[in-house]
Amino acid sequence: MLLGLFTGLCNTAYSQATKLIDDHFAALAKHDVKAIAVGYADDAQVYSPNWEGVKTGPAGVTEVYTRYFLSTPDLSYKITHTIDAGENIIVEYTCGGTLSNPESGTPAYMKDKKYSINYCAIFTVKNGKIVRETDYFDQVAFLRQVGFFDQK
Repeated sequence: MLLGLFTGLCNTAYSQATKLIDDHFAALAKHDVKAIAVGYADDAQVYSPNWEGVKTGPAGVTEVYTRYFLSTPDLSYKITHTIDAGENIIVEYTCGGTLSNPESGTPAYMKDKKYSINYCAIFTVKNGKIVRETDYFDQVAFLRQVGFFDQK
């Protein structure tokens, strides 16, 4: 009986965390920055090799995804694998699009280059919010696709 209760609680926790991450990726697909930000705790920490330092909470997430969606208006996401490890949800996915509106300071040769990269993100979920996210991707593969290594 106790094992059944424990299993039921674990399945509920799994469903809530998984739903939060599913909602996160649904909002990414729609480029809905407000819906993305709602999923993060106020003090959430988000790490990526794509920027310097940590981004914090909904404001940091809003900054990052607003930039991504402006620079790559056709940015798309596809989950390839999800692992539920309790309060940690690990998601492997691809994202890509065309760098149509590069940010200022981006070399001109990168404009209109298509890219597709594999990511792995580890989300820590507590009390129905993402409290930590760490993203990993092959930055060299991205640079190769946007022509960085073709410059002389």
